[in-house]
Parts: sequence; structure tokens; C-alpha cells
Amino acid sequence: MFNTHLLPRRMLSALVFSLGLSSLGIAQASDAITDYQRDVEILTTTLDTLVSDYRQHKDANDDLATLRQQWKTVAFHEALEDDAKPLYPLVWQAFSGLEESLKQEADASKVADAVDRMRSALWQGLGALRMAQARPASHETPDQGDVAPVVAIQNALDEALGEYYEGEIEEANELIHAAYMQRFEGLEGKLIALDPELVEGLEEDFNATLPTRMQQGDDDKVSALVTSMKERLDKARDMLADQDQQEVF
Repeated sequence: MFNTHLLPRRMLSALVFSLGLSSLGIAQASDAITDYQRDVEILTTTLDTLVSDYRQHKDANDDLATLRQQWKTVAFHEALEDDAKPLYPLVWQAFSGLEESLKQEADASKVADAVDRMRSALWQGLGALRMAQARPASHETPDQGDVAPVVAIQNALDEALGEYYEGEIEEANELIHAAYMQRFEGLEGKLIALDPELVEGLEEDFNATLPTRMQQGDDDKVSALVTSMKERLDKARDMLADQDQQEVF
């Protein structure tokens, strides 16, 4: 059995590709990714409530029951099971670890660690689905335009968030830096002509704001900033796609 806390990002990536990610099915729709992100945010909000209640010596079992019900019913669950199979058991294993820590009435710090492991598994799962969406089916011609790099950047942000929740700040920063240098910089020329303020804001967030917030350890601010960056990247992707289409005609 795999352990999300012990599985480094590079090994996780190798695992994903060696076992295979489906490039077909529900993970292909961009709108679906937005829905899955919303599902992950709902689950992480419940995790936040659980650890807060436990620290205040309140009964967190109701929170755990709510978490289980949410996890079993959100569309993200089915998508992960169908289209990112290597990541699916990791979420269940993280959930089991959290459940066990509550049964053993572990220290609040250990419960918080278990919560972070599940949070990390959820965000890594979302990143895997985003990666699956970006990969064309074997019979399709790969997209050589500017949309795929944007999706890759968003996937890197999801991975970085997962590393952050595992306490791997250096790994998270490496992912952020690589996404900026290897992906975003290649799009800047076109994007500046379309929306210079968007480019300036993302540059600052990649290079200063997000790394700083991760160092400060404010989970809510980190998560909110990543969500904001991905929303602005959605806008960038749409603008680039429109421009590519205009150039064709």
C-alpha cells in the first residue's frame, strides 16, 4: 500500500504515468475540472472544521461522518476512480489514517498531520485529473497551441499545493519556479499584448506572493491565492485560444 506522506512528488509522477491515466471520459471536459476543484474545496473546508473542533476538544466524529459522505457523493470521487486510478487509493488511505487517529484520540498535532495528508492527496488527485484532461487520446493529434502549457501550469500549482500541505515547502517552491520559468515565461509575450495587468499580477504571485505565503504557513491565504491564480490562468487560456483561432482564420 502507498502512503501519501512518504511518497515524494517525483515518485508520484512516475507512478501516475507507469500505471496510466485515462485521457478519455469525464476528465476531458474543462468545465468538469472547475466542478472537481469546487468538490475538493468543499472537502478541505470540512477537514478544516474537523481539525478546529478537535483542537477545541469538541467531538470531531460528526465532522468525519460528514467528510465520508461528501467524499463518497461528490463527482470528484468518481472522476478520480475512473480517470486517475493510481491516486484514488491514496485518498482512501489518507482518510483511513485520519479515522484511526481520531479513534486513538491522538494529539491534536497528529490529527492535524493526518488532515494535511488527506488534503494533500485530494489536491494531488485534482492535479492528476487536470493532467488527464490535457493529454489527448491516442488517436488524436496533440495540441501544439498555447492552451496545453496553461493547463500544465495549473497542474503544477495543484501539485505545489499538495507538497505545501505535506510540509514540503522546498518542493512546492521548486514546482512554482519551474512552472513560471518553463511555462509561463513562454506565454508572456502574447499575454502582455492581450492583458498586461493580468501578466504583471501573475508574475508577482509566482515570484513573491505565493512563496512568501507558503513560508508564513497561512493555509487559508495560500489556498485562496492558488485558486485566484488558476482562475486568472483560465482567463489567459481563453484569451490565447481565441487568438489562436483568429490567427487560423
